[in-house]
Amino acid sequence: MQQLLALWQNRLVQQIFRFAVVGGLAFVVDFGLLLFLTEQVGLNYLVSATISFVASVIVNYILSITWVFTANKHKKASVFQIVMFFVLSTCGLFINNAIMWFSVEILAISYVIGKLVATFVVMVFNFVTRKILIEGRKHAKTVAAIEAEAAALTPEELPEQSANATSSAAATTTTTTTTVTSSTASEHSASK
Repeated sequence: MQQLLALWQNRLVQQIFRFAVVGGLAFVVDFGLLLFLTEQVGLNYLVSATISFVASVIVNYILSITWVFTANKHKKASVFQIVMFFVLSTCGLFINNAIMWFSVEILAISYVIGKLVATFVVMVFNFVTRKILIEGRKHAKTVAAIEAEAAALTPEELPEQSANATSSAAATTTTTTTTVTSSTASEHSASK
């Protein structure tokens, strides 16, 4: 029981739980509004899907900022983050509507089934693209910062162990290159 309590007190576990709750609420908004607008109001299923998708994205974004990712609440979103959010959400909307249209017009199945498939596909799309574009960009910045810092250091400033490892690697490379060059020269002479 104590392990379970300790796990629950982990901030990452709490954040994952909150993220799941927000995702579930956004799905309820999306699916519920789609059904309401199509069945009760009488809108075309694609118009309903567009409105419900946009509403769920807004709910997801607001709740994510205010409840899930609270550490970033007071930080100003970068232009890149805002643009990527808009671009990825627009792509998700097109994927959503394309799958729904294909499901209804080509496969002749219910728009409800099409929406369930579209929701899954867009969820995977969102996860993969955000992982690649946002985390990949952060990783690239981190690597660039480390490389820039390392380039600014002189060999005397490098830690002794690191300098020894670098010297050892350079010696190994030189030995390997010399061995390969000698082998290649011997083979070249033997072939004449």
